[in-house]
Amino acid sequence: MSALGERIKYHRCGIYRLQSAPLWHTLRPSRLFTIIILSSVSFAQINHVEAAARLLSQGQLDQAETEARKALGNMSTRALALAMLGTIRLQESKYAESTSFLTQALALNPHLVGARTSLGSAYLFQGKPELARENFQEALRLDSGNVNARFNLAKVEASLHNFQQSLDVAGPIVPQLRETEDGLLLLATDYGALGRKEKLKSLVGDWQRMPAASPESSLDFGNVLATYGMEGEAKAVFESQEAQVAEQPTLAFKLGRGYLALGMLDPAEHNLEHALILNPQCVACEQSLAEVAERQGDTEKALAHLIAAKQKDPENPEILFEFGKMCLQRNLLDDALPALAKAVALKPDSEPYVYVLASANVAQHNLSKAASLFGELLQKHPQDAILNYAMGSVYYLQGKYSEAEASLKESLRVQHEQVAASYYLGLTYDSEGQDDQAVEIFRDLLKSYPKHAPSYVKLGGILLRQHQYDEAQQALERAVALDPGSVEAHYQMGLLLRRLGKTAESDQELAESRKLEGERRAQTDVHLRLLLPE
Repeated sequence: MSALGERIKYHRCGIYRLQSAPLWHTLRPSRLFTIIILSSVSFAQINHVEAAARLLSQGQLDQAETEARKALGNMSTRALALAMLGTIRLQESKYAESTSFLTQALALNPHLVGARTSLGSAYLFQGKPELARENFQEALRLDSGNVNARFNLAKVEASLHNFQQSLDVAGPIVPQLRETEDGLLLLATDYGALGRKEKLKSLVGDWQRMPAASPESSLDFGNVLATYGMEGEAKAVFESQEAQVAEQPTLAFKLGRGYLALGMLDPAEHNLEHALILNPQCVACEQSLAEVAERQGDTEKALAHLIAAKQKDPENPEILFEFGKMCLQRNLLDDALPALAKAVALKPDSEPYVYVLASANVAQHNLSKAASLFGELLQKHPQDAILNYAMGSVYYLQGKYSEAEASLKESLRVQHEQVAASYYLGLTYDSEGQDDQAVEIFRDLLKSYPKHAPSYVKLGGILLRQHQYDEAQQALERAVALDPGSVEAHYQMGLLLRRLGKTAESDQELAESRKLEGERRAQTDVHLRLLLPE
């Protein structure tokens, strides 16, 4: 009997299965393999397929392809040869070609379970999880004991955030999963996402007992622990891997991201900078360093990293979005708008991108464009509190007060406890001349949020018009104490003091108001607050 014959075991479905490769594989192309299912043909007919399988297991892809192509001409081995070519292309990360070969193989022989599993993996690498799921499910229908297909299906469900379904699928193979790095990573992700802290904690011991867990997998495991609140355990994992990152940029990056997840900004920055030194073209390093700088409160440094990332990858919508958002925060509107518009053009289905682009248009006083963008989102989510607030605030700025009132009331109906929606509703009533309704809104708002300076300013201004000077003075003094840089608070206080006959004090307040207004106009880098509810 040939070497292949010695490795073939009869399967209960009447299909032969090649046992020439280890069972487990991950979703990393460099470590892929596929179990090839052989139909019951004579050994003489599969010499070329046997040779291709042997060469493939040895990593000799070119030679394996040569042998597989020799089997294409024989109809009894054509399906196997196509499956082998699809497997080779999968290992070469040529996923479209792999899909084509594997689809042809399955058209000739739908019972090739390994080819079906490989096709699922090819779809997964192409970002088509639904098609991947269908193929893994079909593989399990043909062979319910196929651990490879079951594991991959569980990973697909986890990638789609169907964590309970992932655990349900993985149930029969949990003991095997707890003995492998990738299995433990999957279980950790599922348990963490489902809030099963004790189950997650129980995996730490399994991980520590792994004979030789790779540094990369260890850092991935640590990141899962950090993500789901196991800070001490995650920190221990990260510290154990410090010595492994010296000359490996990928590991340094993962370690930096891990410390960032723990909020340990100094070691995060150190490792991310080290990764960038080792790999100056690392775009993700620049992005992560921008995140560190932003969390440190250094928006200028964050912007510098995002500029570098944008130069290295100018068509990346995520980078464009983060760059545009940072420019918007720093009031660099001429830079913010083109970047955000391009991000939306590249990723039109991203609603956060559209929302921030609309906010940038508000800042630039492009109110019609902003209303159009918010309106598109509101059509998809008519009862969304934030979108109704945003639309109402734009209507207010456009002077469409009845429309503003309707949108803001809807926002507060859906989510009563809001600062921004209540504040803009008060502004709307004020602009409509409905002083009593405006005063009621501002008073109610300040009961819940007694440190909201803008509401004190507006309340004080209305009470001043109503000649309720004592209460107006209390509100305006509180506004100035909370926000000494408020132009309007000092201006309204000046008017009030003038009414009270305190001319010198009035002149002082009005002078302060003019001074602050001048500084605001001269300032070229004023921090802009996004149009977002507080």
